Amino acid sequence: MKKKKSSFLKHAYSTSAYKRFPDFIRISRLTWCRCLYTLCLTLGENDAKMKHLKLEAILFVASWSFFAFCGNGFAKTQNRDEQVQEVNPEERQTTEETVPMEKGGKTEPKEDEANKGETNEGEEEEIPSLDEILKDSGRETYKEFEGEGTKAKKGAFWIEHHGYFRLRAEGFYRAHLGTDYRDTNRLVVTSGFLPPLTDNLANANSTNKQEVGPQGEDWLAGANIRFRYKPVLHVSSSIGIHAEVDVFDNLILGSTPDYYPDRPDAPMALFSRSQAPETSGVNALKDSIRAKQAYVTWDILTPAGQSGPFLRFSAGRMATHWGLGIVENDGEGIDANFGTYVDRASIMARLFGFYFNVGYGWVSSGPTSASPKVAFGEPHDLTDKDDVTEITFYAFSKPLTDAEKRARYQRLRVKNKPCLDYGIYLAWRRQKYDIDPDDYKKYIAGEIDPSNTSGENGFNSLHLIKRSAWVLTSDAWVKFEWFFQTRRKLRLELEAAGIVGRVGGVLESDPSFSMELRSFGFAFESEFEFKNLSFGFDTGLASGDKAEYFGFLDKSNFVGQRNDRLASFYFNPDYHVDNLLFRRVIGTVTNATYFKPWVQYDLFDSEKDALAGKLSIMYARALEETATPGDDPNLGVELNLNLFYEEKGFIHAGLEWAVLWPLGAFDLIPSFPPDNPSKQSKTSQWSTALRAVLGIQF
Repeated sequence: MKKKKSSFLKHAYSTSAYKRFPDFIRISRLTWCRCLYTLCLTLGENDAKMKHLKLEAILFVASWSFFAFCGNGFAKTQNRDEQVQEVNPEERQTTEETVPMEKGGKTEPKEDEANKGETNEGEEEEIPSLDEILKDSGRETYKEFEGEGTKAKKGAFWIEHHGYFRLRAEGFYRAHLGTDYRDTNRLVVTSGFLPPLTDNLANANSTNKQEVGPQGEDWLAGANIRFRYKPVLHVSSSIGIHAEVDVFDNLILGSTPDYYPDRPDAPMALFSRSQAPETSGVNALKDSIRAKQAYVTWDILTPAGQSGPFLRFSAGRMATHWGLGIVENDGEGIDANFGTYVDRASIMARLFGFYFNVGYGWVSSGPTSASPKVAFGEPHDLTDKDDVTEITFYAFSKPLTDAEKRARYQRLRVKNKPCLDYGIYLAWRRQKYDIDPDDYKKYIAGEIDPSNTSGENGFNSLHLIKRSAWVLTSDAWVKFEWFFQTRRKLRLELEAAGIVGRVGGVLESDPSFSMELRSFGFAFESEFEFKNLSFGFDTGLASGDKAEYFGFLDKSNFVGQRNDRLASFYFNPDYHVDNLLFRRVIGTVTNATYFKPWVQYDLFDSEKDALAGKLSIMYARALEETATPGDDPNLGVELNLNLFYEEKGFIHAGLEWAVLWPLGAFDLIPSFPPDNPSKQSKTSQWSTALRAVLGIQF
């Protein structure tokens, strides 16, 4: 007669909570139930059976008791997908009554149903011996960890495909502001946008070659493309592997013609019959394919609702974003170019409705043992003393899970109630020593081989200098949003950040020279929507330095005996305020405050697509006028007109026109530049730009 499971073991097999456990807890809990049940029977019979009880069984039961209680926690919070997807009751009943068999795709009753009625009422069910239980448990454990248990279950693995293709055509008229001055051995400019090549020294002042310029070339135009692919490999419902790859990352069309002066078939660009792939060190500064991200996320605890514990582990190289993006910006905008990528491991938890994230980052590890002469596949860091490490902390309130986003939509759009999101961000960095700047340049250029332990340009050529540096970045963000009626919206959003720190050793020639870091900045956005009309007011500020330059596209203010306090705050360049002044001429928002009112009208706006036009005007002023080329606080006035069409989540097509009227800050004066005055005067001239952006998203 076939042995029957007792009701105690039946419950361990059939409970729905047990089926939701992770595999390792599932086997442990079932084995624990078997051993505990047999142990209870043994202790309850008589003392004679104690002789047959093995000490190993007692230890086994005690060691797995912990996992039995852990299983209850997992059962309450696991499998959020089951809460979203509704299952037909008839299908669920059919699934519970039968299990699929391999014979011809037919189904057979479960073991309990097939054996139903084989045992007479009152007949005592046979219980397997402890030896049999331990033997079966060993076979199951081996099968789970060494056999098919390590393979993903059928249907458990899937891939999400995300990304976009972007085409941008751009034309700039006199973005160099017309203030360039050619001296005997240099070109003096007041704009970060360089003048045309026909105006450089080699062409405009040529004596040995045919004279080319100047040609009065004020209009520069071109086009560039990028294909970004962002797959997510879901190993299970709780583990995902994320990646990001850019193909032709902002490749200027026509920049890699297939020709070479010594080639007999194509000695000139005129005879190029193809385009060559981008190859670093050959025809470009970067390769055609660039990997940007690769990291893993593990949702250890994921509640089905918007309450309850949430725990996520992330590790790898990943993009990060915070608030409006003036400090950390993931660069995911359709018109973005950069992105903040960090090497970090972090734990994020939700407690009492708040999210807390603690991370450890590897900012810089310095030279490694990687070398073409070394056969080992895994390089190692040559020293930890030059490392830049970072500890980050986030505390915020905003919807992240699907359940929270659905609840937010109900509150915001259905119930028309206001919502508030907010948070703080802290980042602490430190560095004790650093590689000498000249040695580092040689190292990244491949001129120093760490595997060479004798002679020059080898392991013994890497000098360390003292830094004794630390930096603390603090950032606060708040967002208020309210749809008080249908197509009536109010949004107010603010991000403010500050940086404090100290660099003990700035110059190798003078180890006693130190520098203090004190900078701050903020950005504010407002939006009011009334049916098809929207308008708002944006403003922001970034502290500046009393040194000679803006310190972004022009020259650095970091090194110099005259500057013992660095006060410049730099917005992330992917946070766009305009099209010309900050984005092209200066490079980003720094040493400035700006004021920008704007208005937008939607020609039509539906759930699927929209066509709109936006007009904005901005005035910007420098905080430290001594850091401007013209020693004047007035930076300029810029007008922007945008016309764009969107199929939401699919197509973005935009046409942008910008006009900049630079003011006295960009005039060339006789005392500029301070280290070698030009003794010339020129007034900056107006500039304009025309851009077309097409993005296909998926």
